[in-house]
Amino acid sequence: MFSLAFCYYIYYNYIVVIPLITSLISNPNTPFNKRGRQVSFVLCYTDVMEHITAQKRTEPYEGTVWKHYFQDRSICVLDIETTGLDRRRDHFILGGLLDLSGGILHQVFADHTGEEEEALASFMELAVSFDVVVTYNGRHFDMPFLAERLSRVCPDGPAPYNGYDLDLYQVVNGHSPVRRLLPNLKQKTLEAYMGLWQDRSDEISGAESVELYMDYMRTRDPGARRQILLHNSDDVLQLQRLLPVIDKSDFHKAMYKMGFPVASPDRRWRVEKIRFHRDRMLIEGIQGAGRTDYRGYGMGNYPLHSFFDAKAGTFQLEVPVVRQSGICAADLRAWGAEEKEFQKYPSFGSGFLVVEDGDGVKYREVNHFVQALIGRFEKTI
Repeated sequence: MFSLAFCYYIYYNYIVVIPLITSLISNPNTPFNKRGRQVSFVLCYTDVMEHITAQKRTEPYEGTVWKHYFQDRSICVLDIETTGLDRRRDHFILGGLLDLSGGILHQVFADHTGEEEEALASFMELAVSFDVVVTYNGRHFDMPFLAERLSRVCPDGPAPYNGYDLDLYQVVNGHSPVRRLLPNLKQKTLEAYMGLWQDRSDEISGAESVELYMDYMRTRDPGARRQILLHNSDDVLQLQRLLPVIDKSDFHKAMYKMGFPVASPDRRWRVEKIRFHRDRMLIEGIQGAGRTDYRGYGMGNYPLHSFFDAKAGTFQLEVPVVRQSGICAADLRAWGAEEKEFQKYPSFGSGFLVVEDGDGVKYREVNHFVQALIGRFEKTI
């Protein structure tokens, strides 16, 4: 199906939209010039916004530490293409999303920038259905860009993504020795280190993809369109293949610093920050869905202080800990934890779990404790 569109380019910052109709063209009084400044118009036929799907052969990543945080969550890999880096002025033009549960690759393509609203709404309806998105520098670029563009061009459209963004760039940059071995942390550089260079057909950069898109809007060259789609699909598929880099990181520390999803998947709560202050462990997080207002000062006989703010979409928990001789421990029996879950840790004993000692925070133990505690707390409100 084709739709009629007026494509125009502008000199000297003037925007003048004039229908290109034969009767007007033949009229010498038609104002094609404004103060001598030329404005040119080209009539062209364009495809409507496209949603392209393809079945891809993928090898599921099943690392133990991955399962600890993300088992039973719906997960996709996400990457977007835009006309630039300024999310206030530039446009969303293409989104790629790989459903890890079935290997279906979705690409939503705006045939020209005038279709941004429709393409963006369609893409976000896909993205928000997943508990977790895997991105590469998505916390700094992809997700803020999508949120800003939604607010500007789709104010009544889909809500921004409220699940968890696992940004592999942040994992490698802050929590992996691999960072010191690479000249930079571009995705293609990491792919080469992981031995994935032969799996990529696309050879252009993100900047070159933008140039191709601008040429495509002008020329309607199908070869340019294919190259843009290939660039995006290769970025998404290669990012899925990069998941094993998690095994080369201190992933428990990464999750402690970056946060992680907690509670049942339908709630989409996620921990954002954990810190210790005297005889308390302070936990701050986001209520992704099923927001509630709640204030409490106990969980049964356990003195757990909790504050949930539905309007802000946040929650805070204050958990008592015991400090003695340079060791900080959490009392598991006091709130009826399943102690068998924690017996694998050398720091567990007599119903207590050491969460901090002279060597610092025990990230794996702390994260597990927080997951279990919130899982129990969720059932009480």
